[in-house]
Amino acid sequence: MTAWLTALIDASTIGIGISSIAVAGGVVAIAYLVYGLTGFGSSIVAIPLLTQLVPLRTATPVMLVLDLGAGMLVGMRNLQAVEASELKRLGPWLCMGLLLGVSVLVSVPEKPLELLLGVCLLAYSLWRVASRGEFREIGGGWALPLGFFGGCLTAVFGTGGPVYTIYLAGRLRDPDQRRATISALITATAVARLLLFSASGLYANPAVLPLVGFLLPCGAIGLFAGARLRSVISAARVLSLLWFVLIIAAANLIVRSVR
Repeated sequence: MTAWLTALIDASTIGIGISSIAVAGGVVAIAYLVYGLTGFGSSIVAIPLLTQLVPLRTATPVMLVLDLGAGMLVGMRNLQAVEASELKRLGPWLCMGLLLGVSVLVSVPEKPLELLLGVCLLAYSLWRVASRGEFREIGGGWALPLGFFGGCLTAVFGTGGPVYTIYLAGRLRDPDQRRATISALITATAVARLLLFSASGLYANPAVLPLVGFLLPCGAIGLFAGARLRSVISAARVLSLLWFVLIIAAANLIVRSVR
């Protein structure tokens, strides 16, 4: 509570006004409502909207801390269902992607990165809208490109989860096994990113920790609400609406970056 009040009072440290901080809290609450309903999607919902309020190099490390907490709460309860063989197949390529992604995040100007985020988000959202959700098996060789690309996206934007989902959705038929494996993978990559981000100095940004202090309770409220609503609201219905919202957010990012 003290950290939450400090973030509100000392808005100048974060670099945005109190009204924008409140909007960020709403964004994070909605993002973790989606996470509570579906088991993934927090960063892909929050990052494109948070970058309208704060720089990408602030939004990404903030969401990392929140994702790490959520992943430990949700994903660690179903460890027995995790498919370790798929984690081992993805692991080496994912680590290479993480290393490259962190170096890009700390050295490349933000506008090109925002444009890349918009293009990737738009392509993925359109694919999900067109997809019917049926199981389509893919070969284990896809671990290399999808693991590497997912690692890059995870490091730069925190949005590699959808790429892992594409891979694991084509490898694991059982939905509980798939959900548990995705959650474990997101948690493991969050720990790796925390170490890499700390070493690269991203947490030296004075805006990050105060913003984390404010947004943690917002994320917890959303996560709790999503878990409660899981038996009432169809996750498929929520995701159908979500993809259309993200298409608009992605188009806005692309236009803003090009301008």
